[in-house]
Amino acid sequence: MNGTFKNLALISALFCFTAQAYANGTVPADSQPKSETTLLMEQALNQGGSAATREAAVNELLANIENYQSAGTANKGPYEDNLKARLKAIDSIWSLGQIGDPRLMAKLTKFYSQSDDVLKVNLIISIGKLKNNTKAGPYLFDIAADARETEVVRAAAFELLEQIGYPSTVINLKRSAKIGIEKADLIYTGGITGSISGWFSPDLPVGHAGLFVGTEVKDGKIKLLIADCVPDNFKPGGVRNIDSWYNFTHHYMYPYYGNRTTPVKPTAAQRERIARLGIAMGKMGLHYSDTHFSQKGPQDFDCVGYTEFLYEAVGLNPTENSYETGTGWPLTPWEQFIAVKPYAAAAPSAIIVPSHNIVMPSQAIITNGFNALGGAFGTIGLRAPEVNTNIQPEIIE
Repeated sequence: MNGTFKNLALISALFCFTAQAYANGTVPADSQPKSETTLLMEQALNQGGSAATREAAVNELLANIENYQSAGTANKGPYEDNLKARLKAIDSIWSLGQIGDPRLMAKLTKFYSQSDDVLKVNLIISIGKLKNNTKAGPYLFDIAADARETEVVRAAAFELLEQIGYPSTVINLKRSAKIGIEKADLIYTGGITGSISGWFSPDLPVGHAGLFVGTEVKDGKIKLLIADCVPDNFKPGGVRNIDSWYNFTHHYMYPYYGNRTTPVKPTAAQRERIARLGIAMGKMGLHYSDTHFSQKGPQDFDCVGYTEFLYEAVGLNPTENSYETGTGWPLTPWEQFIAVKPYAAAAPSAIIVPSHNIVMPSQAIITNGFNALGGAFGTIGLRAPEVNTNIQPEIIE
């Protein structure tokens, strides 16, 4: 598929769907193709189906995670050779949280002890979504209070404690030795509308980009600092500064897919300048570009254009400019995701937390989030389908 078709497809999408319609939940769920994991989730939630069919769907989602974690050292890191398998495992974790059956607690906590930070954040969110699960609170509190965990992981635990109404303040809170994400790293989640790659290969779900700024302690809790750009009708909307995974993932509608940065690693000084610029611009009342003709400002941005702008301000370019003009337009979050590079991370460390008995199951969570996990977060950005789904990223040491 050539760039011209990419342009035409975007124009068609702009006529058919608007960011506001997605934000308001008025676009029908079946207007997008669905990934394998989304179809399994729907099958598990379908009360009209047999119990055996629902159980088989849950078991297949569990197998996606188990297979990923048991694939050996080369495939268990944060960015292994088979990126598609990793994304499927992350989507499966998210889907199990949407299903909401508290009997899944034992499985999710087992996965946690074998996970890196990206998987841990997603597992924490899914554990917090399990209904009538009285053991989630103590489990998450232990993670939030444990200084051996990174601060980005602990921040997720603090958030979910608040979400489920469990005490979430740690007296004399001790900071972690590691933040978990470097200042000014690019971070990614799913999206709302859908890119061409999402339409034709919905297992590739990256759709929203943001900037990680850091962490801070407020009222005995660890909070995130994130700069990003979303449609103006979101709350908060436009170019903004937010303090939670909840807001970054659009109220946990999508998973968190990890952090990356430019092939030329930013210096400490460049990282500081990027972060300071992001915080400053988030206070200026700048707007989101619904048309995406103004991806990089100066007044209107979209999510991926905003992150490009921040990096380019210090002389770095996450994605080559040919993606932003002519037949390459518009640059999409997925295109940026595969252009930038991941970092090698420390091996997962087992965190010992209490084992808990599981209470009886409840009605599963049913949401409007049956999207393909394949689009731009408020960005109707498009990507040709001939993307290589078996990417072997270059690791920056």
